[in-house]
Amino acid sequence: MTKPLGYYTSNTPPNEGVLAELQDAFGAQLQNLNKAQKLVLIAIIAGDLACQYSMTDQPYGNQVFNYVSKIRELPLSDREGLIECLINGVRYQ
Repeated sequence: MTKPLGYYTSNTPPNEGVLAELQDAFGAQLQNLNKAQKLVLIAIIAGDLACQYSMTDQPYGNQVFNYVSKIRELPLSDREGLIECLINGVRYQ
């Protein structure tokens, strides 16, 4: 069971703004979004966050791109697990 959005963010009722709108539109746990919609949001947010950092200035930045085609060959469950691992790494780093 996923925890409500407010567990992960600063969104607590009666907050207003985009987090409150997302919760109102898709449920407290964003449960009314399907998997594809969730992945699109993850991709967009991750892309925006990545733009805040220059990959070429980071150690191993270019090496990351060498793994893209190999990652595409992984089973679906492993790719989802990799997303979870990466998100937790970003969140708690």
